[in-house]
Amino acid sequence: MKIRTLATAGTLTAGIALFGVLGAGVASAATPIVEPEQGRIGLSLSNAETAALAASPIPDAISDIVPGSQRWIELAPGSALTVGPDGKLSAPDRVVIGEAAAHAGGYVDVYLADPNNPANAGYVTLAYQYWN
Repeated sequence: MKIRTLATAGTLTAGIALFGVLGAGVASAATPIVEPEQGRIGLSLSNAETAALAASPIPDAISDIVPGSQRWIELAPGSALTVGPDGKLSAPDRVVIGEAAAHAGGYVDVYLADPNNPANAGYVTLAYQYWN
């Protein structure tokens, strides 16, 4: 139980850092997303913010803190990335984020979630790709 508490605290700290880094700019277009019924908070990033996130060490740092079994990524239709028969994604999180940024109007929504809320199916972080 103590390890899970520490992991959750570490994830929360990383999430706060993510929100601080991406949301600190005066001209920031990041849109906060608050979904209490889903037990999660997040940001919808602009294309430029998505590119900046992909180029930063944040995705790798979160991957180091949060095990793959607790991170959810939903690929946009037409993604060049693949999911294997075991359900695992073929690319690191930063590549998924970068793929969204490489498309015109592409962006990601990123969330920090309560893994104990049934809506989150045990996931701590969630990311969704979008593009036109």
